Amino acid sequence: MRFFILIAAAATLAACAGGMSKKECLYADWRAIGFEDGAAGRDAGAVGARRAACADKAGVTPDMDAYLGGREAGLDQFCRPANGFDVGSRGQRYTGVCAGRDETAFVASYEQGLALWGFVSRLDAARAALGNAHADLDRIEHDIAANEAAIISPATPHLARIDHVAALKHLTEERARVRAATRDLARDVDDAEAALAEFQEALAADSRKSGPAISARY
Repeated sequence: MRFFILIAAAATLAACAGGMSKKECLYADWRAIGFEDGAAGRDAGAVGARRAACADKAGVTPDMDAYLGGREAGLDQFCRPANGFDVGSRGQRYTGVCAGRDETAFVASYEQGLALWGFVSRLDAARAALGNAHADLDRIEHDIAANEAAIISPATPHLARIDHVAALKHLTEERARVRAATRDLARDVDDAEAALAEFQEALAADSRKSGPAISARY
């Protein structure tokens, strides 16, 4: 299945336009710029922002023949299946620039890499949530100890002691909730680890059938 995800064009073009000074526009190697864009998998529209920037800053028009020739050479590098896996495993987006080449193989590898990125991201998120829950528990335990100390302290005024008792009750209930959530979050981490391991095993099995291009890249 073809898997096209559109890049936010405005952000991409703004980044390109902001990257060329007047001097760079005057002495630009448009073939090299095109190669860089192609090798990065950028859409041909990326040159539009440079065209506008160079016209405004230096009155320069890009050499489109050189740019497009360089971009084609760059796309030859980008559209390799092994690179598709790398692009997907970094969570990068693909805009369909490999149409007319061996896009089917590229997209298949890209989708495998993107799936791996999804499993890794899920595990990272689960671990972060569990870490935050443990931090909350540490904070609650500290606050409970502080309130318990205040309650038994002879220096604590009666009305303040009542407030500390109420706070202690609230903190104790909160601790129970967070402890229960922590158990669930720990299971989420275990599930995410198991899912990632299972997917990695499937990738390894697939790479043994199809060659080492993918297996060496995760």
